[in-house]
Amino acid sequence: MNVVTKVREYLTSVRTELGRVSWPSRREVVSFTVLILLMSVVLGVYLGLTDLVVTQLLRLLLQR
Repeated sequence: MNVVTKVREYLTSVRTELGRVSWPSRREVVSFTVLILLMSVVLGVYLGLTDLVVTQLLRLLLQR
């Protein structure tokens, strides 16, 4: 078997597998994207506030 035949068989099997994939609807993709962005913002705010509190506590403790 030469390389061209192997590549052709591989691409054929990839196309077959892609036909079997259950793709999400546009609505699902948008919903999950919004959810991920919202959770990223919430987590960022939480971590930022936690960092601020810990920094202030450490400054308070180290100034004495």
